[in-house]
Amino acid sequence: MQLMDLPGRSSRRVFLAGAAGFVLAGCAPGRADDPASSGGFSVTLEGKFGPTVLDRLPRRVITLGFGQDIDAAVALGVIPVATQLGTSTADGIQPWVGPLLGAGPPEPIRAGPDRPLERLAALRPDLILAVGDYYLETGHRQLAEIAPVLAYVTGPNLDPWQESTRRIGRALGKDAQAERLIDDTMAKIASARDAAALEGKTFTFSSVGGAGQVYTKNSAADVLAVSLAQFGLRLSEKVTGLPSTATKGIAAVGPERLDLLDADIVLITYESVQQRQAFESEPLFARIPAVRRGSYLALDRPEAQALAFPSALAIGYTAERIVPRLAATAR
Repeated sequence: MQLMDLPGRSSRRVFLAGAAGFVLAGCAPGRADDPASSGGFSVTLEGKFGPTVLDRLPRRVITLGFGQDIDAAVALGVIPVATQLGTSTADGIQPWVGPLLGAGPPEPIRAGPDRPLERLAALRPDLILAVGDYYLETGHRQLAEIAPVLAYVTGPNLDPWQESTRRIGRALGKDAQAERLIDDTMAKIASARDAAALEGKTFTFSSVGGAGQVYTKNSAADVLAVSLAQFGLRLSEKVTGLPSTATKGIAAVGPERLDLLDADIVLITYESVQQRQAFESEPLFARIPAVRRGSYLALDRPEAQALAFPSALAIGYTAERIVPRLAATAR
């Protein structure tokens, strides 16, 4: 699956451009400040496809989607029994999640409309987290026959990460921990933003696809643009006026108009090292003012996904690993 070809609810292309010590499958024990740890547990959460009703604390959790679900679960101390594989790393696990899985990584589940439903049922889950699942519109009914499903409210990767974190925390009986996680993440954003001093700097974010075709973000309302706006950056007006392709928020840029990508910071992600080398050798690319002055940064696939699919863990990764590089690139 290519970086820019994640499936949407209508198989649309979208940009991509996924707790130490818990080694048992399923949920970690509730903390003393979690109501669920002291006995009765009853939760109803509204979602796109109706209410999710839980009458017992989930102990065996499956996470679907392209990152937010496993990110939130693991950040709250819950190791899923199974998870949908990601697409930006060889093992399907994002670098901000892997170190927290301990000795008991979840069973991998392939993505797609042909998910192994019988295997999911055999795992005996009592909750399926799917707030970031692009296949949920057509697959919700079948999944709900296996276990309660926590869906998104608006759409996959459209709900604010704070809202998704709170809803997942509520479903797992970890409300207080979810609030602390949000507060800690907001503090990381503020600290990284202050240190980077990127306020008002412009950026463009593009992905190079097959045959060297360039696609660039053209909407400040896009999730990735909003992610970077948290750190003070704004999408260049050179691209916000470009017409979108069939995918909302993405414009195609011909090889003769690479000058449109110019900004204070030019960000590009590629499908392979070879593709990057070929593109960077193009004379028109080398003429972009930002490239000439060293304000161009190539992002790898996990970095692109951290920006495009924000979660508390992904944002922490961005604040620590990406924002300092953005600041250095802008100077």
